[in-house]
Amino acid sequence: MIHIFDLLGSYCGMHYYDIAFADVLQQRGHRCLVHSNFEHKGVSEVYFPQFFSCNKILGLLKFLCAYFRFFVFVLTHQNEKIVYLTYGELYELPFLYALALSKNGWVDVHEIHALKYKDDSKVSKMFEGLYKKLIHHVIYHSQRTYDILKNDRLDMVYVPHFKYVFQRTYDEKNISEDIKKSFCSTLSKFLFFGNLSTVKGIDTVIDVFKKLDKTNDFELVIAGKNVENIDFSSLRCEKIRIFDRHINDDELVYLYSKTDYILLPYKKSSQSGIFAMAAYFHKAMILSDIPYFESMIQEFPSFGIISSLENYMECVESVIVNRKQNYYSQEDCDRFEMKKEIDNFVNNFTKRK
Repeated sequence: MIHIFDLLGSYCGMHYYDIAFADVLQQRGHRCLVHSNFEHKGVSEVYFPQFFSCNKILGLLKFLCAYFRFFVFVLTHQNEKIVYLTYGELYELPFLYALALSKNGWVDVHEIHALKYKDDSKVSKMFEGLYKKLIHHVIYHSQRTYDILKNDRLDMVYVPHFKYVFQRTYDEKNISEDIKKSFCSTLSKFLFFGNLSTVKGIDTVIDVFKKLDKTNDFELVIAGKNVENIDFSSLRCEKIRIFDRHINDDELVYLYSKTDYILLPYKKSSQSGIFAMAAYFHKAMILSDIPYFESMIQEFPSFGIISSLENYMECVESVIVNRKQNYYSQEDCDRFEMKKEIDNFVNNFTKRK
């Protein structure tokens, strides 16, 4: 049995990744179970309490409960493969130390350290030291992660970001009225989706669209949790809608199905679930020129446009004026399935002891 543990899960959309990971394993005949904060028939169980949105005292108690359950599980399942998803947050350190006690513990690294920490910060160095001294097995998704962690004692297995699978239709009963009012015109439609943070370039989006000529034919939707209390007052206009909240699955499908372009002006990232979502819905992306996005567009050039942050406004203006472009060639789409790479990962991962 393969056990996949994820503290975040449905709190910020990582349940899509968890389900995709489990599906990949189950389709190839391997038994697995996701332990997280959501339930999905045949795939996952509610294992961790939701402690992110609680008051401090209740949140701390739930956190300690989650840690204790995980610690005991590691000690009592020494002969089973345990995968822990990490995002490089400080609160994850106790879980990583506990995982190090497992004979067959794996870390699925989405970020070695959270993007809010500088690469040369004390926190970043602490995480890197943990991997080099205590962690035995790592699943990685990008060259950036490999370059930072590679050493002779660490067993590292690569897999491309798993392909998300969504429902193609949405239930209007589950979509709020304000979301339904989005993307109702024939204008060029732009979507920024996910956590609203500086490292993901929300400041660039604000700067570009507050300067953009309001006579231009565009609509912009910004949807996600405002994790940094960003000020959006400069964007108040009828062409721009901001949803500072959790977006449910039906609302997600609605927004992605209606938009034309996904905005990804990230400052740094080792991988991106938003890229995977955009690719699933065949929506053109306007991406910053960080190494991860450059490598993806080099491999799948029809998926979008690369731009420096300095020229991001010019790029947005260009796609508004020149709307008719061919994105998502059949050749790129077929290659994006990466079935051979996924098969190689499953073979390597399941055979490792």
